[in-house]
Amino acid sequence: MTDTTSNLPPAGWYPDPAGSGRTRWWDGRTWTEQFAETGQPVAYAAAPQPYSNAPYAGQPIPRAPEGTSPYTPFIWALAFLPLIDLIWSIVQVSGDSLSIQMNAVTDPDAPLYTATDFIGFGLSTLTFGLGILFVILDHRALVAAGVSKPFHWAWGFFLLIGMPVYIIGRSIVVRRRTGSGLAPMIVNLAILATSFVLAAIVAIILTQSIIDTIPFS
Repeated sequence: MTDTTSNLPPAGWYPDPAGSGRTRWWDGRTWTEQFAETGQPVAYAAAPQPYSNAPYAGQPIPRAPEGTSPYTPFIWALAFLPLIDLIWSIVQVSGDSLSIQMNAVTDPDAPLYTATDFIGFGLSTLTFGLGILFVILDHRALVAAGVSKPFHWAWGFFLLIGMPVYIIGRSIVVRRRTGSGLAPMIVNLAILATSFVLAAIVAIILTQSIIDTIPFS
């Protein structure tokens, strides 16, 4: 097993990374709660070399190797994943689908859930599952390509509430490491915006159809 502590700076007094203006004791593994007040004579440890796990706050993370691509097949799959919902929204406003939905809302004898409801739920579940899979695979691919500390894959669970947190954070972080990588985020947000507009149109049409069936005296 590799001893990770061998990569850390030696124990000693260093400037407090929290920015207190005091010096703080680094015990070779972690910061302690020992501080030296300003003006108190302190024997500083020798300045450490730029270790990969140095304890300084704000230490710059190294850029990815020259020529590293910010894109993986998985981030593009994730970017285009909302197309499933977009296509479903188009289906809902085409053909007899809209009439079926309206009848299900206005007919008191209609079943509580229709086939359309089950299909929509199934597509949402499929989209979420594929999204998490693509997020994990994309994170692993970035690490394998030499991108240091990419955006954590756990942010992908925000897909459950329809928020593309991972793809936004990932694009920003990867751009800092490689100099590019915003294209999947732009594509994803454009598709999401289009889906939102179509969903709003469906809701407006359904609402208006229901109002038209209400008899006004």
